Amino acid sequence: MKNVRPMGAKRALIMLLVFGLALGMAFSQGAKETTSTPSGPVSLTIATWTSNPDQIALLDSFVQDFAKSKGIEIKSNFESIPFGEYNTKLSLELQSQNGPDLFWVLETAAPAFIESGLLANLDQAMKAYDPADISSDALELWSKGGSVYAIPFSTSPFFILYNQNLFAKAGAKNPDQLIAEGAWTWENFRKVSKQVTDNTGIWAFQTVDGQGYDARILHNLAPIVRSYGGDFWTEDGQVLINKSEAVAAVKLFHDMVYVDKSVVPPGNQSDFFSGNAAMTVGQISRVSKLKDASFAWGLAPMPSGPKGNAPVIGQAAIGAHSKSKHVELAAELVAYMTNKSSVAAMAGIWPPARKSVMDSEAFLTSNPMVTSVQMKEAVANSIKTGRVLPSHVKYPQIEVESKMSFDKLWQPNADVRKILDEVAAVYAKHIK
Repeated sequence: MKNVRPMGAKRALIMLLVFGLALGMAFSQGAKETTSTPSGPVSLTIATWTSNPDQIALLDSFVQDFAKSKGIEIKSNFESIPFGEYNTKLSLELQSQNGPDLFWVLETAAPAFIESGLLANLDQAMKAYDPADISSDALELWSKGGSVYAIPFSTSPFFILYNQNLFAKAGAKNPDQLIAEGAWTWENFRKVSKQVTDNTGIWAFQTVDGQGYDARILHNLAPIVRSYGGDFWTEDGQVLINKSEAVAAVKLFHDMVYVDKSVVPPGNQSDFFSGNAAMTVGQISRVSKLKDASFAWGLAPMPSGPKGNAPVIGQAAIGAHSKSKHVELAAELVAYMTNKSSVAAMAGIWPPARKSVMDSEAFLTSNPMVTSVQMKEAVANSIKTGRVLPSHVKYPQIEVESKMSFDKLWQPNADVRKILDEVAAVYAKHIK
């Protein structure tokens, strides 16, 4: 896995202009809806950020089962867009005539995509749903004016994956041992990280997907910031990223990188899954990468801070392109791919938003690489207490502009408070 270097100001501005242009053009284009049943084979493109062949095969099985139920032939094309480029590249494709018919949507970008008109209304396609099985809370982010525009297929918390061998070699207590002592805190996370690095010469921690300084900076910082009692911004427009709680949390991480030197730094490609870091942040969908691991590994919830444990939930939805030539069929396929049986089949990879699946014993045993205890403590319990990242209709602009300030953090002598004041100013400009 390759670490992504922090985005430069020039590239960030290009991304901002591209995303703004794409959304603007989406407003001006008319739909090309085909409502009749296709008489011949239909080609549908589905955009995702996964390239895992097993996951793609599972998704394609839903497409083919759906086609069989409709008595038609569907030729599916799965387009895998790298996560760090996803929003920008997808938005460009959606304003062209060759954009995907269905696509995954990140929770942070949900309001922007809904507002742009790029997502088709799914109310008609969802008529067969049991409304009590998906909570209104789960659909709130993906709705506007009482209508639903995308359906969440994954409500997946982030947790710690760790290399048991490296902890043993370092003579350090591993996360599960600290949990048993009631001592799994961010302060102790920092202490054992330094111990592991000092005693083994190997990085103790790699940020989520190696992108914690760039595309996943909020995923990286949110668990620490929120467990310290801070946040980025609130739904009612309060900007909190430069408050004392958030500053203390970000300072802790910054010190781990530049004082303790226990964290894989920006630009370094050392990877947990290759045995070159003792811990990383992951989700159930990442566990498959450990199938052939050369080391014993464990899984634990995120550490706690002064205000307790604050897991981040990565919620992803799937929607239909409102300008698709087969928009009605695409909307029906979205509903099929998120029905009860499909969600149950995906549960071991992408924890569902459906209550009937989440509350089942089958869910706790749905991933053969994860024990039922791990699934309950690190996944099911975290879903109940965790929160998604903040979102906003102007999130694309917020993300790009704030990243130019966040990039300044990744220097040894960075003034954390001053930089977070800059980030706060960006947030305030767009949110209030």
